[in-house]
Amino acid sequence: MSARSFSRALSVVTAAMVAGVVLVTSASAQLTAPPPSKQKTPPPSTGKGAPPPGKGAPPPGQGAPPSTVATAVPPPGSAPPPAQRNALPLPDNQKGCLPAPQGTQITVPWPQTQLAPQRAWPLTRGAGVTVAVVDTGVDGQIPQLSGGRVKRGIDVTTPDRGRADDDCYGHGTFVAGIIGASQSSDTGFAGVAPGVTILPIRCATTPADGSPPVLTAAGMAAGIRAAVDGGARVVNISASTPVPDQGLENAVAYAADRDVVVVASAANSAQAGDPVTFPASYPSVIAVGAVDQTGKRADFSQTGSFLSLVAPGVDVVSVGPRGPGHWQGSGTSYSAPFVAAAAALVRSYHPGLTAAQVKHRLEATADHPATKLPDPGFGWGTVNVVAAVTTVLPEEHGSPVAVVVGPPPAGAPPPSAMEGMGPMIALLSVLLVLAFTSALVVVSRISRTGHRRRWDRARVAEIRSGGSGPGEGPPPESGS
Repeated sequence: MSARSFSRALSVVTAAMVAGVVLVTSASAQLTAPPPSKQKTPPPSTGKGAPPPGKGAPPPGQGAPPSTVATAVPPPGSAPPPAQRNALPLPDNQKGCLPAPQGTQITVPWPQTQLAPQRAWPLTRGAGVTVAVVDTGVDGQIPQLSGGRVKRGIDVTTPDRGRADDDCYGHGTFVAGIIGASQSSDTGFAGVAPGVTILPIRCATTPADGSPPVLTAAGMAAGIRAAVDGGARVVNISASTPVPDQGLENAVAYAADRDVVVVASAANSAQAGDPVTFPASYPSVIAVGAVDQTGKRADFSQTGSFLSLVAPGVDVVSVGPRGPGHWQGSGTSYSAPFVAAAAALVRSYHPGLTAAQVKHRLEATADHPATKLPDPGFGWGTVNVVAAVTTVLPEEHGSPVAVVVGPPPAGAPPPSAMEGMGPMIALLSVLLVLAFTSALVVVSRISRTGHRRRWDRARVAEIRSGGSGPGEGPPPESGS
């Protein structure tokens, strides 16, 4: 065989090998392509009618629908004014009534991003649960709290105990927004439990000089009792006193005896002596401290053995009175309502649990710190809204099994498109190996033969009939 013939043969073998590789690669790519998604409509929020935990409840991290709190998209041809694209900080040293918000939170705030309460909303949004905000009142006319979400409430600071669904100072409205503000197309902010009903209880009095409202132990006690009598299942009180008070203690016991959950802020005096505060330190109360976006304890957040949980409390976003928009603020006052809202979701989805069981569930399902529990700075950890709703706790059903402190285990993955295709891939691979081996044998034999002949044309022996030697002509043709 000449060098030219060898080259042609080698080209044919190479082309066959390349074709085999392309065939196997193409088949493999088709087999591994993901199947088209089949998105299912999430079940409606039905509160008590939702499936019980462990029987149809989507475990955290799996099967939950995407967030329904989305970044607002302005209509074509328009854009939000630049000055209103972010929530502005609450004014320092506020005197008098808080003005309407000057900014709008377009994106989802970091606490809602990290806690992801919308993952629990297919099961419950808190419908059927009334949460009392014992504070400065709540403005029930602003867009995200309007539509009957806020009751007329009770003002315990006046003899006639008038209504409390307005708010001069704005503190109570900010707290109520964290708990139950509705979703809106122009903002990424929404409350943790947008299906609850807010019961405003005004127990803070505003001094004549416009300085911050004064909230006494007697006022807090009257507010708690009014909240319980008004039908609240959860009470949020973002206030405290460092002085124990018998009337306040009796009011907390009054709530516990009537199966009402009380959530209180731990206070902001960690750098000013870090005193024990009340009502947070009473045993039946869920005391809440503050953490920042990195999970670090806020430097102002009170510590102590009475601390139950921590929640976002730095650069928190919520609504304000007298108009649409949002403010940004920090403090344990704004950590407590995250936990109060989580308690409301639990009470809605697990209506048979007592107030003490709700407290235990929130503590058992929290994201625990890597320390001995409870930790003086973190309590039992950061509240986990989804786990609090979905986790199955055996002790709630009389089982001696250890407490489950995390989400249910993930289910089996969906069937892969590769299942059942193994034999075909194996056959293609064997054929490719055989083709490659055969090509190597052919090339090797051609190479050895060509090397012996120094790649010259092979000699051909011709047998002539009728001739006797070189130079003679061809044999005569036979006649027909």
